[in-house]
Amino acid sequence: MSQLNRAKLIAVDRALDGVYRGAEKALGNMRDPLDEAIYIILSLQTNLTRLRATWASLRARFPRLEDLEGSTPSAIASALHRGGLQLQKARIIKDLLRQVRSLTGSLSLDHLRLKSDEEAERFLLRLPGLSWKAARCVMLYSLGRCAFPVDVNTFRIAKRLGVIPGNSVYRRKFLHDALQDAVPPERRRSLHVNLVLHGQRICLPAKPRCAECPVRLVCNTYRSGGNRPST
Repeated sequence: MSQLNRAKLIAVDRALDGVYRGAEKALGNMRDPLDEAIYIILSLQTNLTRLRATWASLRARFPRLEDLEGSTPSAIASALHRGGLQLQKARIIKDLLRQVRSLTGSLSLDHLRLKSDEEAERFLLRLPGLSWKAARCVMLYSLGRCAFPVDVNTFRIAKRLGVIPGNSVYRRKFLHDALQDAVPPERRRSLHVNLVLHGQRICLPAKPRCAECPVRLVCNTYRSGGNRPST
């Protein structure tokens, strides 16, 4: 992506790291790769508070993955109501578990720990409900790889700041790859975490809290007056 502003991305990385460093625990991501895949499915169109509550409700109702595997979508959905889209998510989770069982013979993705990054990502993308972002979240949080997931928070912030063009389209693999390639491997985890937290706390989809934003002075949208609160 020739129009990607790498210099601004580096500046934003430095600024946000000073604000959110050490706050990764707030995201609640999982060390087990299959747990993480389910957690990311639950994250669709919800915020961190509801996501963590939904995950807790799901695991309280179904302590083992085998319990989930043997249940019905409607029973699973009843545990997911706080996060919204519960029946859709329940069906995806059932399909995911069915496919993992079919491909691996068990309810585990631990075999990916022995795969290369390319092999692991290819396998994950074959699974129901896992996009490029979801696959890279599993790789980053559970497999310890230097991936850079581009979630909706990252995409929104990058567009507002002017890191990527305003007409960029989220569902384009070259966008995800270009942003990942632009971030040094050793900075990918921290920057991803910081952008998610910033998108959840400050750079909100509606009514962003621009007056509190540590990067507002380099933000194209703020400087143009696009997100400033009316007076």
